[in-house]
Amino acid sequence: MRARRLISVVVCLGVASLVSELRAQEVLSQPAPKPAPTSGDTSLPKGERGLAAEGTQREPGSPPPPSQTATGFDFGSYGRIGVGSDGRGHEGYSTNVVSHGSRLEEAPYLELNFYYSRSIGGDEHRRWRVVLVPAFAGGDLFHYSGDFTSHIAIRNAYAETVNLGIDGLSLWAGSRMYRGDDIYLFDYWPLDNLNTIGAGARYEHKKFDVALHAGLNRLNDLYQFETLDTPPRGLGPPGKSTVLDRPRFVSSLKLQQRFGDFPGFKVALYAELHLLPAGTETDPTTMLHTALPSDTGWVAGVQLGGWLRPYVFANLWFRAAGGLAAYGELTVPTGLDPTRSVTGAREYVGALSLNWESRWLGVMGGAYLRRFTDASTSAFNPNSYTEGILAVRPHIYWNEYFHTAIELSYQARKADGVDFVANRVLTPSVFRFSVLPLVAPMGRGTYSRPQIYLIYTVSAMNDDARIALYDPSDYRYGQNVVHYIGTGVEWWFNSSYR
Repeated sequence: MRARRLISVVVCLGVASLVSELRAQEVLSQPAPKPAPTSGDTSLPKGERGLAAEGTQREPGSPPPPSQTATGFDFGSYGRIGVGSDGRGHEGYSTNVVSHGSRLEEAPYLELNFYYSRSIGGDEHRRWRVVLVPAFAGGDLFHYSGDFTSHIAIRNAYAETVNLGIDGLSLWAGSRMYRGDDIYLFDYWPLDNLNTIGAGARYEHKKFDVALHAGLNRLNDLYQFETLDTPPRGLGPPGKSTVLDRPRFVSSLKLQQRFGDFPGFKVALYAELHLLPAGTETDPTTMLHTALPSDTGWVAGVQLGGWLRPYVFANLWFRAAGGLAAYGELTVPTGLDPTRSVTGAREYVGALSLNWESRWLGVMGGAYLRRFTDASTSAFNPNSYTEGILAVRPHIYWNEYFHTAIELSYQARKADGVDFVANRVLTPSVFRFSVLPLVAPMGRGTYSRPQIYLIYTVSAMNDDARIALYDPSDYRYGQNVVHYIGTGVEWWFNSSYR
């Protein structure tokens, strides 16, 4: 209920601010600043309108502009909603067996992006802005479930200054999704993807930029935080005693150098440091104490990117992570070594993303190979595994607005240890074929949004995939060939994601 009230208040404030800005502009008779080209800008060559995904209005991988408008209130949104059936009278479902598989059956996700920006000292070159992004994340929508309960999260809530003191310098603080470039087909950021409350700085000079950030998080889990119920003290009510409180410190550093315009390329170096202090976990029944040692984590990676012309690009990533960072900043480690540390955990990733466009055809591609080793010293640990996926999605443009996309993908995973249910090592694999007739009112382009589509997917799963995904009591357990027949929509405009 509080989350819904928050959304209502934010929307009302945003609309009121927008009206105020419009009135002010009318009174002052100030012409509106010319915005940066958007996906609907008719000044773009015919056939390239609508191609503007986040990151394609500029050379791939460079930072987004501080604001889509120089001053005042602005609004944006990202959303995806889909529904489908398996053709057997059941709800449609995903068949992914890797950590980052096809995004075509992802749960609904909605963001409202609110911005308020002003110049500093009347100088339009220097400015500040506030970014607020409430989101509905996961779960079923009311019209599907009849349940008003929603999973609301604040994905961005921060303020920043631009060119204050030094040209090219940006300073920010708050709660933020802090990301680089992604593999769109998998909804996956292979190198830099952090969620943090903290602060950061970015400095850009010509084609070189450096970004530094530091923040804290404390997951609501006994690994980092624990309270115990306590009896009343005097006339007061029962209370709680905090017996474990150890937030994780996370910092990152990114150096990036760009060369050329179109064509051009870039090289980015990236690093993270994770620090977790020691603590003591308390059993609430026996009151016995278990010491939790301090721990560390690290990431080192590189990204190579190149582009021939707008929307024709490729990115290649290599990432190595150890300790806490191998699990990610929002994940509790799955295994501990005998000292209850995770220093021995490792993750290695090689990944590729590419896009190519012409007037009548566009092609998206993505792939990654990932090796994860759990911190447990067990010789045959099922929590350690190797996985990979390869996908390609051609788009045929029948005309400006009616297109057809075809996605082909293969994914597989192999664990190091024996599955405790199957009593053997599993190697699940899935081959998927999807057809998406779609309407793109913003024109041609693999990244043209909004996109309204029908979808048919057939997945061929091996027996290990069925066993790995479903319990024998599940009706899906007996299906090696899975169909998905449905419809969906995805949109974005003026969306903030870093």
